[in-house]
Amino acid sequence: MNRVERLAAIILLLQEQAYTSQQIARHFEVSRRTILRDVQALSEMGVPVIAQEGPGGGYSLPQHYRVEPLPLTRQEIFLLMLSLSAIEKLSDLPFRQERASLKAKLRAALPKKELSGADGMLRSVEVDLPPRDMRTPYLEPLMLAAQQNQWVRVEYHSSRRPSTLHLLPHQIYMQEGYWYCRAYTHERTAERTYRIDRIRRLNSPAQDFVPAPIAQEMPYEHISHPQVSVRLTPLGVAQMESNRYLGQRISILEDGSGELVFRCPPDELDWYARYFASLGKEVQVRAPEELRRRLRRLGEFLAQQYGNR
Repeated sequence: MNRVERLAAIILLLQEQAYTSQQIARHFEVSRRTILRDVQALSEMGVPVIAQEGPGGGYSLPQHYRVEPLPLTRQEIFLLMLSLSAIEKLSDLPFRQERASLKAKLRAALPKKELSGADGMLRSVEVDLPPRDMRTPYLEPLMLAAQQNQWVRVEYHSSRRPSTLHLLPHQIYMQEGYWYCRAYTHERTAERTYRIDRIRRLNSPAQDFVPAPIAQEMPYEHISHPQVSVRLTPLGVAQMESNRYLGQRISILEDGSGELVFRCPPDELDWYARYFASLGKEVQVRAPEELRRRLRRLGEFLAQQYGNR
């Protein structure tokens, strides 16, 4: 993106709401000093940028000030179509029927020459998502419940047992082809994450359902939670880097190996034991001792199951 395009994009950004210089810098992945120069340039060009200092301040534009967006460039069209082609690989997604009409409308509205160039770029680039056969019929109702802050009653089949739960959805996200719902659970008085394809039924709560006051949970890495310390081989680093939560926390050493230190609630040690066991010799858990004990029990079970008979 050249400077002229960035200046136009800053105007469009400030038409939506106020932003600080730091927020704008992060948005465009440039320095704060660059944004300060850009705002000065916009003011000199006659754009009525309003600067408000102090807490809650930032840059904004008058409420009725509007500038028509510039035509999309070939690179911008490529990014847009690449995103659409990626979600087409999902077994399920919200507003599935609207996806086809959206793509047709976009192709009809975009400049033919730039669209043709973007199509050529798309033929050599692909976003790989693992194929999944699972359907998520309650994806859209959960999105609506999260948006409206509404409780729902679900029949959930985990890998262990079925259960009936009352959930207050907070966030919907997709990871490695699976859709997940992060929600506060009435029965467990805690926040948990659920795979949406494992929800067998979803309804409104019964009329006599009265949710208890939401308990104030400790932060995930609260100082009272056990500290996990792990050493990874270079291959272990490569395998764990794709993990949504742990990958970004690895400290890479000069020889390519890695170290991982974090805290977690005690009731999640069992999950981490199974996860680290799946990495085999590529990971060495140093602490806590309770996690090491659970790994030993898993090892003893496997040795017994696959020992000589």
